[in-house]
Amino acid sequence: MDFSKESYTATYTKVADGTYVVSETHRPHHKDSMPELNNRAFLYEVTTAEDGKHLLMSGMPGSKAIEHVKQLEKDLSLSVKTIVTSGDFHHMSMKGWLDAFPDTTFVHSALKFPTTRNGKEILDNESYKKRIILEKDFDLPSLKKYSDTVKFYGFNQFMVYADAPFMTESESKATNKKQNILSYMSKIGPCDQPFLAIWSYHVPTKQLVIEHNFMIYMTKEQVAKATSFVLRMMMKTEDFSSCANQMMPVGPKSMVGCKAHCKQMAQILKLDVRAIIDYHSYPGVQIRTYESKDAYVKDFGGVLAKTGENDPTGEK
Repeated sequence: MDFSKESYTATYTKVADGTYVVSETHRPHHKDSMPELNNRAFLYEVTTAEDGKHLLMSGMPGSKAIEHVKQLEKDLSLSVKTIVTSGDFHHMSMKGWLDAFPDTTFVHSALKFPTTRNGKEILDNESYKKRIILEKDFDLPSLKKYSDTVKFYGFNQFMVYADAPFMTESESKATNKKQNILSYMSKIGPCDQPFLAIWSYHVPTKQLVIEHNFMIYMTKEQVAKATSFVLRMMMKTEDFSSCANQMMPVGPKSMVGCKAHCKQMAQILKLDVRAIIDYHSYPGVQIRTYESKDAYVKDFGGVLAKTGENDPTGEK
């Protein structure tokens, strides 16, 4: 895929034949103290026996991006029939998307999402619930019908905190976005909740899109926009690495979980990948590009070797 024309100001960007990206700026927890991230949605032209030709969306940016996706529908004369979230880290804008696309099926996580305040409220609404498919397995059965164009993989062995804490009224106000993020993060509990991270592989372009069981890939420019000096000093730039040994999220805590995860990752190493990107890198920034499958396996396998995730037995 070619992201050279991607920008925050574009309604959408065509990055390959039948493939489009909608991009928006995003600050974790909506705080200026955090770095500025991209928040992408990928839209693919797909065809199934049931729905004919339509659009499949992967990722869930904020509700402001809805108008951009609506414009793409209009320009292509195609409807979005399925929206797949990127996993448990992105669902706070889901109500807006559910309301804007009443005839669309949503695919999301059955792990953390149903236990969160937002998830419970959404699933208590029957009109929402009947349109949401909750998945927890690596092979994501409901999305198999798209595998000739996009393959999806649900990593389900990593752990994170159970739910983000309530923000006080002052924390929620736009005027208080610069509140000490470290103080806020200290309210978060232990990482003992399994979560789903949904990766995708676009077959025609051999593009791999990764999620939050890997570190967010940030440029120096992104990190520099964090108003917190402490965070700027703590955060690494251009860091292509797994979260397996991080404090949050963190890898499996049992041998059974390690073996399951490494078996899953072995499937990714079998893919013929030419480029890797995530949902949050700056517009135009690919994490890695490769000339061959061998080059991909050598590089990505080396990244996984640092945490033992290249071992299909899970014993490292």
